[in-house]
Amino acid sequence: MDTVTRRAFLGVLGATGLSACGLKEPGPAPTAGKTITIGYVSPQTGGLAVFGESNAYVLGIVNKALAKGLKIGSATYDVKIVTKDTQSSAARAAQVAAELIHNDRADIVLATSTPDTTNPVSDQCEAAGVPCVATICPWEIWAAGGGAKKFSFLHFIGTEQEVGVFAKLWQQLEGDHVVAGLWPNDTDGDLYRKFVTAKAGELGWQLVDSGAYDDGAQDYSAIIARFKDADILQATPIPPDWVTFWRQARQSKFTPKLACVAKAMLFSSVADGLGDLAENLVAGVWWAPSFPYKSSFDGTTAQAFADGYGKTWTPPMGFNHALFEIAVAALKQTGDPKDRNALAATLKGLKGEAISGKYDFTSGPSANVSLAPDLAGQWRRGSDGKFGLTIVDNSLDPSIPLQGQLEPL
Repeated sequence: MDTVTRRAFLGVLGATGLSACGLKEPGPAPTAGKTITIGYVSPQTGGLAVFGESNAYVLGIVNKALAKGLKIGSATYDVKIVTKDTQSSAARAAQVAAELIHNDRADIVLATSTPDTTNPVSDQCEAAGVPCVATICPWEIWAAGGGAKKFSFLHFIGTEQEVGVFAKLWQQLEGDHVVAGLWPNDTDGDLYRKFVTAKAGELGWQLVDSGAYDDGAQDYSAIIARFKDADILQATPIPPDWVTFWRQARQSKFTPKLACVAKAMLFSSVADGLGDLAENLVAGVWWAPSFPYKSSFDGTTAQAFADGYGKTWTPPMGFNHALFEIAVAALKQTGDPKDRNALAATLKGLKGEAISGKYDFTSGPSANVSLAPDLAGQWRRGSDGKFGLTIVDNSLDPSIPLQGQLEPL
């Protein structure tokens, strides 16, 4: 997975030329036509592919909902969704965003799953004047740098918010108040280090820092040795690196009382791969079937949406579905969906409710940000032998019921 600066994202195409990337020279944006083109950018292959594992299911639902077109005013528009795979590369994300803008003439672009997707895509759209809505990226990373935003928007949680939720769990367990931080050398790792360090200092706890390791590392023995006296583990790895680290940690007899794992432990496939080693690992829960919200397309409940998947649900499902709900709501409220300035203005004032919950781009912590609440859950094996997330903290949204109490590893 690449780690690239925002300036570098915008320079990806300039360094090679549009023609070298197979892109057409930019011309005037289309102002007529009865087809709305929505671009959808996500990691479908590579180290972040697990974030896109529910894409086929979500896109099938969205395509069915829009099969008869989208009525806006007196006109009905066909809707075409063009999907792009980032291959878990930030540079590739920038390139495919440019393809959507210049080749596919997307009217709006949707981007999901980690800063390596959302930031380069948002930056390309901002530079080209194409509306973009992103999700599954901490708002602090998305909002940093790049100047004022007119065309790009984000609906998601924040890292400081999630660290605060995890810290409430730390304090429920007795111990020596030592937190170990496992940080990859990427933007997520940098931000979690910042807020975990601050929270540990606020609580008077000791922090043991792993140092920034590179994605794909295979030997964590030196880091594990530094962590041996920690009660709490706070980690932000990509899924394959977490599996490698955690197996080595347990083989080395490192078993903290609590392990809070952002990013990697969102997915049942990771829990299944770890087997018994996944029991009671903590993950953030920004969407779950128990959320009391429905699809704005057809009223499908969160539970019915999850049940229809046929596999164990994962939090990204709800937010990826919500991206399309937000896009459709904005398109319907805009008199001319081909007017990019008007569509961006509509998004800036947009409020509503989707299957992921409420969204509001008028009152977020930063311009063009809609902040969602974050919960915490623990992976536990059910009576059917399958792993599922049990919600153990709902302090940021008490309307969502608790499903269990915190348990140590």
